[in-house]
Amino acid sequence: MRKAMSDMNVPGAQVAIVKEGEVLYAEAFGYANLKQRTPMTREHLLPIGSSSKSFTAMAVASLAEEGKLNLDTPVRTYMPEFELVDPVATMQATPRDLLSHRTGLPRHEWMWFNWDDLSRHDLAVNRIRHLQNNMPFRSGFQYQNPMYAVLGYLIEKISGQTWDQFVEERIMAPLGMTDYSFRIPYPDPSGRYASLYTPNEAGDHEENVPLVIDAMGPAGSINTTVDELAKWVAFHLNGGKAGDQPLLGEALFQELHKPVIPYQILPFDFPERVRIGYALGWTVDNFRGHKLVDHGGNVSGGSALISFMPDKNIGIAILTNANSNLFGAALALEVYDRCLDLAGQKDWFSSYQDNMNPLLAAMKGQLYAIYDTKIEDKPHSHELDEYAGVYTHPGYGEIVLTASESGLRMQYHNNEADVKHLHDDIFTFEFFFGPLPISFATGMDGQIASLSIPFEAAVEPILFTKKPSNPN
Repeated sequence: MRKAMSDMNVPGAQVAIVKEGEVLYAEAFGYANLKQRTPMTREHLLPIGSSSKSFTAMAVASLAEEGKLNLDTPVRTYMPEFELVDPVATMQATPRDLLSHRTGLPRHEWMWFNWDDLSRHDLAVNRIRHLQNNMPFRSGFQYQNPMYAVLGYLIEKISGQTWDQFVEERIMAPLGMTDYSFRIPYPDPSGRYASLYTPNEAGDHEENVPLVIDAMGPAGSINTTVDELAKWVAFHLNGGKAGDQPLLGEALFQELHKPVIPYQILPFDFPERVRIGYALGWTVDNFRGHKLVDHGGNVSGGSALISFMPDKNIGIAILTNANSNLFGAALALEVYDRCLDLAGQKDWFSSYQDNMNPLLAAMKGQLYAIYDTKIEDKPHSHELDEYAGVYTHPGYGEIVLTASESGLRMQYHNNEADVKHLHDDIFTFEFFFGPLPISFATGMDGQIASLSIPFEAAVEPILFTKKPSNPN
């Protein structure tokens, strides 16, 4: 593990292996804080990211167990204000559809990313209905986060509790999970949280400011330790029981791990691991002839994996403080190979890295290729201060552009960037994931009327309309 962490540039990790209901192995490696050289311990809290989705799925199933909703009854039955761009999806989408990513909606990550004061109600009721779909309802799998925010709001509406309270009361308390949170404080005077990191161009780790994802919490806001996650793994290996007490009936518990739709998240495959389908907050695969259930997670500066092989009664939880790394995915398969007496048949760490490195390079190349399109001697059509103003989209919110002697500056939620001219009325800016173009349009009156940004590559560029500078 130490060698793999070094090879894959992972500063710190926690690992717990559960076998036959007992914690077989639990250890921490590396550093919780690189600058202070603080060793990672099993007591440090780390984000589990989208592995939180399995908790939301369990919460929805708990309401189904009580008869307060049905997994296959349209969401509008319980939440009449639910609306999507696609009228068919609006009327027919069920909790199962939302849980398994088959509504026809792509990621739309920039709609919510780094929008600290966005509320879950606003996101689920007002914003979602303006996000463009790119495929027909139930025609395919598209992994995304906003539908899990809708599910969190649905849980709140039916139960009368916040999503956080419901998860605490119905899942964490019965399982004896006590060390967790739903938000990472920054700065963290307690020292309980591991620092989070993303490598720069040189491979040196830069510390991330933790994201505030309250609105999107049901999709990825849980922070905890592998010792606590070991209880979650044991619960699933134990048929949905906390000790001898079932938290779900057998039929509903099986629904959690039942494949709903063919899926693909990583853009490559291994012959040893055959994808089967996305279930309810879990992926289900066949690994060397054995059913494998797991779900990864990533937030800025932290990656996680929760995984288990039911017929061998073994599972693993892995948390790291490195952004977008596949250490956990590789380690889990290494553990399963050893469990199956197949140790050494494949180097999973190098296999994942060898597949991922060229993909990351290609993705980066595609993003930065925008600069190669520059056409010289093609000035913008207006003075820079005429581009300044407030631009709005009913789903994505507001963009504020300001002009000064140094040029244009963009404020989008809690994101800021300089806006640089490319050619004509095409400009560029850079956020976390690389450069994006802005295309300005002029109205019939000769004034700048709107701007478009391809925030979601699967649909047409998002159109933001400029607000009048003097509404009166």
